[in-house]
Amino acid sequence: MRRKVLGLALWLAAAGCSPTRAGAAFFYAQGRSQLESGAFEAAVRSLTRAIALNPSLVAAWSDRGLARYQLGQYAEALVDLDSAIQLNHHMAAAYNNRGLVKRVIGRKAEALLDFDSALAFEPNDHIVLTNRALTRLNLGEPDSALADLDRANHVRPNYAPAYNIRGLVYLDQGNERQAIEQFRAAAQRDSLLREPHVNLATAFDRLGLYDSAIVHGRRAIRLGSHTGIAYNNTGLAFYHIQQYDSALANFAAALEQDPELVSALSNRGILYLEMGDTARARRDLEAVIALGSDPGLTADARVRLRRLRGSRR
Repeated sequence: MRRKVLGLALWLAAAGCSPTRAGAAFFYAQGRSQLESGAFEAAVRSLTRAIALNPSLVAAWSDRGLARYQLGQYAEALVDLDSAIQLNHHMAAAYNNRGLVKRVIGRKAEALLDFDSALAFEPNDHIVLTNRALTRLNLGEPDSALADLDRANHVRPNYAPAYNIRGLVYLDQGNERQAIEQFRAAAQRDSLLREPHVNLATAFDRLGLYDSAIVHGRRAIRLGSHTGIAYNNTGLAFYHIQQYDSALANFAAALEQDPELVSALSNRGILYLEMGDTARARRDLEAVIALGSDPGLTADARVRLRRLRGSRR
């Protein structure tokens, strides 16, 4: 890849580009390659050098925003993506990437508008359609989500993430077995995709098939670097079969990956209650309330803490 990138820079120089712009093109191509291979920190460094050499290189701003999104640097990602859109109001990728950031920080209605904007410029982009489908599901619009997934499937019939999101729609509707079919279809189409196995762990756990849940939770852990939710789902299955030490180990691993993963804090707090460790239970449940990122889990934590206080009287 380095030889191809160097060739691009030399071609630009020969074509009359200034050395500065040729250098920017070199570092942009390098950063793009690093982004696609999952080397997000290296991608940020390369794209930063590209931007320094050519601040009007809109693709570098957009891709650096995407790399920062992957690193969880959401505020910085938004700055980059806003800059990209200011430079080019018609860049579908920048709107899509900004939609991803806004969705993960809870600004889902704004994310939907960004995906709408991306599709206004690229109406048959199967990736954007799939991203909008998940956002619509998050906003309580399952029928609209399925319509987007039908369009994505028409454009790219074997796009694994679309099958995964369709499974989430069915899971949200309480149809675990139909969801499992979709998650399995996603995993068959992309054997390296982690999310279907995360979701299979959830679906099997709901059906009481805890051994299968553990198998898929562990597979998800092996497949990805950002595996907090996979550890959480695996821990939940161990909790249900009363293997508490294994459950605690998985919840701890989940929180090491993501200290603000409220589902893992809630699950560990509930487990500590069952084990009679009220001090640790209180700590985790109070953390759930302090984070306040999941209204249902927050309400549940308040109820459990009230009961805990009442039992001490």
